[in-house]
Amino acid sequence: MAPRKTPRKRKTKWDADTILNDPRSPLATADLRSVLSHPLAWTSLTIQERREVICLFPDVALILDADTDDARPDFQSLMNDDAFRADCAAYVENLAQGRHDPQWLRDAWRAHERRKAGDFDEFLIKRFEEDWGLLPDHMRLEARTKIERKEPASAPAPVSAQHEESQRGNSRGGVSDDGGAPDPGTQENQNAQAMN
Repeated sequence: MAPRKTPRKRKTKWDADTILNDPRSPLATADLRSVLSHPLAWTSLTIQERREVICLFPDVALILDADTDDARPDFQSLMNDDAFRADCAAYVENLAQGRHDPQWLRDAWRAHERRKAGDFDEFLIKRFEEDWGLLPDHMRLEARTKIERKEPASAPAPVSAQHEESQRGNSRGGVSDDGGAPDPGTQENQNAQAMN
């Protein structure tokens, strides 16, 4: 009798890295919420992996037996949690769009740093002015660079004075006495200034 051939193990292309990064991954079309809430998704993890997952939970109320070795997600609550549902859907969508690809992430972080450094400010100002008209002076690039250098500014008015000024601005319809320019005292303009 001839020796029996043992079948070779077929190497799969879906290792831990590619299944989480590749847009053609089975996860890109899966119902991730159901996959994660399946009991085997939790019991197949080691104690250390479980602790790592538990540490990522934003709300302790979603953890049963917290601060014990038996700590686990409250799957019943998670299945009814809109944020969990939305996050699972967003992850699947981002994966399908290639937003977990290492090169895409490097490019995205590089662009984030460039935007943070102000590399796109002039473009954004020009685009804003094309779409909406002139950019208010307090939002201009020169004003922003003065703020970044932390040049001394006048002390802000007390809250009650700001409230009174905003009320006066609102009674004039948000227009100052100088011929129609927006009144810096209106709540809308104060909010815009506070964001800068």
